Amino acid sequence: MPETPKNNFGVVRREDPAPPGDGASGDGPFVIEESVGYLVARLSRAFARDLSGRLAAHGVSVGQWAVLAFLWARDGQSQGELSRGVAVEDATMVRTIDRMERDGLVRRVRDARDRRRINVFITDKGRSLQDSLEPCAVASNGAATRTLTDAEKRQLSELLRRVIGSLEGAPPARRKGGDRARAEDTE
Repeated sequence: MPETPKNNFGVVRREDPAPPGDGASGDGPFVIEESVGYLVARLSRAFARDLSGRLAAHGVSVGQWAVLAFLWARDGQSQGELSRGVAVEDATMVRTIDRMERDGLVRRVRDARDRRRINVFITDKGRSLQDSLEPCAVASNGAATRTLTDAEKRQLSELLRRVIGSLEGAPPARRKGGDRARAEDTE
């Protein structure tokens, strides 16, 4: 096997796959192609590309699909709830809902009990897309997992939920440059 190229940061890139690992254990250099973060990001882009191609025939983007799916499950969510559910920044959600409202897929309604809150409701046009769009997502998931057994699919889902929980439950990492220290650093 040829020697693995190495840069000044101890990060290596291997041409041939190496044994499993992500370099997190400190037992060797960080190998980008073995990094869970890299692999999940690459998977996310591949999923988005595949699903985007399937949704294009219906004039819906991947971001709009996610909002529709959350509203099909529970109509009338606030913009903030949708932002958290879809896992995008609030400003991105506002722009997505702007486009969806323009296209007649959703409507915004100010909450009668809390005037600061804007709830988003699916329109008849948005609801009518469910039978066409859900099979696109099913097909995309099927294409991605076609080489996995049912048990492996369940295991993959469980592992991904655990990884997400680990990151979402962790305090934010400290940043360089004077950002506030985490609470545990000051106790």
